[in-house]
Amino acid sequence: MAASSSNGRSFREAWQTRMDTVRQQLADVENTPGLGLLCLLGAATGGLCGLVILALHTAIHTLQEPLFEIFGVASGTFTDSSIAFRVAVPVLGALLLGLLVEWVIKSSEYGIVHIIERLVYYQGVLPMKAALAEFTMSALALATGQSVGREGVAAHTGATTGSWLGRQLGLPNNSVRTLVGCGAAAGIAASFNTPLAAVIFAMEVVMMEYTIAGFAPIILAAVTGSLVTFTFTDVHPRLMADYSGFSPVELPYLALVGALLGIAGASFTRLCGALVPLLGKVRISLRIALAGLVTGLLAVQFPQIMGLGFETVNASLAGEYAIAIALGVGLAKLLATSFATAAAIPGGVILPTFVVGSALGSALGSIGALILPGHASDAGLYALLGIGAMMGAVLQAPLSALVVILELSGQTGLVLPGMLVVIAALVVSRRISVSESLFRLLLRRRGLDYRNDPISQYLRRASVLSAMNRRFRIVERRIGRAALDEVLENNIDWLLIRSREHRASLMRPSDVARFVSQEENADIEEIDLHNIPGKRIDAYPIHVRASLQEAFDMVNRNETEALIVERNVTGSRAITYGVLTREAIDGTYRP
Repeated sequence: MAASSSNGRSFREAWQTRMDTVRQQLADVENTPGLGLLCLLGAATGGLCGLVILALHTAIHTLQEPLFEIFGVASGTFTDSSIAFRVAVPVLGALLLGLLVEWVIKSSEYGIVHIIERLVYYQGVLPMKAALAEFTMSALALATGQSVGREGVAAHTGATTGSWLGRQLGLPNNSVRTLVGCGAAAGIAASFNTPLAAVIFAMEVVMMEYTIAGFAPIILAAVTGSLVTFTFTDVHPRLMADYSGFSPVELPYLALVGALLGIAGASFTRLCGALVPLLGKVRISLRIALAGLVTGLLAVQFPQIMGLGFETVNASLAGEYAIAIALGVGLAKLLATSFATAAAIPGGVILPTFVVGSALGSALGSIGALILPGHASDAGLYALLGIGAMMGAVLQAPLSALVVILELSGQTGLVLPGMLVVIAALVVSRRISVSESLFRLLLRRRGLDYRNDPISQYLRRASVLSAMNRRFRIVERRIGRAALDEVLENNIDWLLIRSREHRASLMRPSDVARFVSQEENADIEEIDLHNIPGKRIDAYPIHVRASLQEAFDMVNRNETEALIVERNVTGSRAITYGVLTREAIDGTYRP
């Protein structure tokens, strides 16, 4: 029995030693070992996220099938349903959602806004409970035809998967942040089968920074997430986009189309921003029910706005809608999604922007054919460009939008018109909506903001392990002369003084050595390090997983000059890893 216990303890100690080595490597992911390990973890996160997307797809269809059977919708699509179905299902679904949120879930923290908030204020720690709640609520929302997309829950559950994996392994918070980005990218990639656009989106919108250390693991996560769902074609229905080229004559009109779609995107952002405080005065169950009612009433005339919207996008890409119908679908979807987003219905806004952009783009393409007979391209080309323009305008993510156009079409010839339309939409939308993306605006409406200056970006990427000083010795406040002489013989930079009151302070060994070497102190057998001349610095503990941003904030908040990097083991016992000074933190980003 004793041998078994000893073996178990030895195994745990060996495992802990190995994990400490891994954490040390991941503290500086710019080096090769750390980056390689993070890439492996990113790939694992992507695979787990792909499984979650399959589960979400199954849940949506499991809930939808009985609804279509009850109302006798043989085709299984919202567009072929009766008026009673179009009104009753979204209203009743929204009412049920509202009651569940108010009485059971008691939270409305969902989607990509929640991911960004957690990255900024909680070091990438995403509660599993919130992800499970959004998974359940989003499945219900999408099954009942609410005007939201599934990429919000996909990104949220993926990011939570990455956060969970990082925390289970006790990784530094800078690595956990990257795994959160991996999960978000994998969720988007697995939803749309657009891995490259998912990577750009994660870096441009979620992480809001571009680094090699971030790109590599996020790319692998997007690839593995897509591979898991690759063979299931009904998980991400193909968008049939095709074009036969464009004429240089229509370039001015394409710029105008981009500008008009930029106005639509900015209007959507501003409308959401105006509705949030208004609906915030209403209890959550009623405002979600109101959003469902808006969707139901608009669906009476335009059933195309219900559901995920892949059929609507494909119809727009094929140029099947007349001008009036296309305009009606686009504007109705914009209005319904504004209410759904402001009411905090779980889901996403990316897929709705696909519907709005493709419908309005198709309408503008048909108008262009009337203005430029014989020179204008098919309405389908404008619908495809409209997707990118609307996405770029709403998310303020032009590179993601352009890559989406290229990945959906598979046509490199769309680079020129795509860039023209997306940038025109971006410039106009920034002028109207004061350079804010929808996510940034929703964060601000919650009283939050995102600090994204270069220094903050760097500090968030680095761990305290990469900057701390390991040349220290822990000593008691009262120490014998012989023991102190032995400590001072070591080549150390700090004495870490712990007292019975669990206080900690730091002293330079040179100050102590000066006192000991003085002739009048030669007969002192026990020395009280708190009572000898020398500079002492009060030191606050910080967890070994913390980022340099956390350390920077703690130093300023406590007005101290140093921190002790440690990890609690059992009770009050802690393992100390090093000393981190304000000077060391500043030296990481100052030349």
